[in-house]
Amino acid sequence: MGNPELPIHLVIEILSRLPVKTLLDFRRVCKGWLSVISDPYFANLHLYKSQPSLLLAPFKPVGSRESWKLNLVDLDVNPSSPSNDPVELVTTINLPKGPLPYNVVNSCNGLLCLFAPCTDSPISIYNPLLGELVTLPGCPSGCPILSFFDVAFGYSPMTDQYKVVRSFYGKGRLTCETEIYTLGEGSWRSMGKIPCMVRNTSFNAFLDGSLHWISDAFSVDFIYCLDFGSEQFRSVPVPSKFGLAKKECWDMNVVVLRDCLSICDLSEPGHSEVWVMKDYGVKESWSKDFVIDTMMIDGTCLYYEPIMVLEDGQILLFEDETYSILLYEPGSNCLRNVRTLGFSTRYFLGRAHVPSLLSLRNVAEGENFKKLNCLKENGSSS
Repeated sequence: MGNPELPIHLVIEILSRLPVKTLLDFRRVCKGWLSVISDPYFANLHLYKSQPSLLLAPFKPVGSRESWKLNLVDLDVNPSSPSNDPVELVTTINLPKGPLPYNVVNSCNGLLCLFAPCTDSPISIYNPLLGELVTLPGCPSGCPILSFFDVAFGYSPMTDQYKVVRSFYGKGRLTCETEIYTLGEGSWRSMGKIPCMVRNTSFNAFLDGSLHWISDAFSVDFIYCLDFGSEQFRSVPVPSKFGLAKKECWDMNVVVLRDCLSICDLSEPGHSEVWVMKDYGVKESWSKDFVIDTMMIDGTCLYYEPIMVLEDGQILLFEDETYSILLYEPGSNCLRNVRTLGFSTRYFLGRAHVPSLLSLRNVAEGENFKKLNCLKENGSSS
């Protein structure tokens, strides 16, 4: 394995710190490295040490047959770089071809959940770097899903299982119901009636095996979550500041910042407030950590969704009107543009995505598996 005097545990440690695209090339160096890099243990070790990238996923009207591409942006930002120094998109990913183009539901551990809303097209799970695709069987209820916001894909560290959940209105649209699918089991199961629709809308709202979202139902505790291990829904206590008044769900979003559940409150014109739950599940641990002033363009307020907090305290923000990533410095209240994305379409989603070596052959054994090749380089370096 290269240098015979280098202990195997050091080889694994060094390789686990390299970019995943470099590791794909290193599989051809020798049989020993191929064996290490292809091992499921190494894939999980590398995933644990990796930082998320920003996956920009456009979505188009039902019936559109335009080819769909995803753009993956490295979020390793150097705050000292010139503010006018644009950073190009790193990687372009072509989605698999189907009867209709896919939308990206969300990403989990480098795997993408793909689905075409308002159709009878099946849900698929895809690793774009390995070109591996698994297509799930049809749902027993037969009820159509109107929006990909009502589908979610997640992982339970408690059970070491990947699961897909879809919510829909039952007969008469009076009750909301849910079906769940565990990769490798081969069939959907009903979870019965649930308190509210699953709304998978934020950049990253996964924490400790649970997906969080802002409910569109009027209630005191308007944050809900689904635990993918226990398959239970529950509400999460919100800051006392909000009192009994439920704000409109489109004025708020919930994200994970520094491994803490956070609320971005966009309801007040002129600024956004970011509340952070320091001790998960404890109502009294909420604190207002940031207030971000908004800018005006042609009389319209621009709102920002926090992506991550850097080590020096600066915050990366995603702004969906100008398709920009901004860097905000809380001390000076300064915003600067660190990326120029140049998207041609107005409607798209920003998702957290960690490129990974997890093989669907291992995590979805026995499923309808296909090997594809949809990864392309843009000619820029990461």
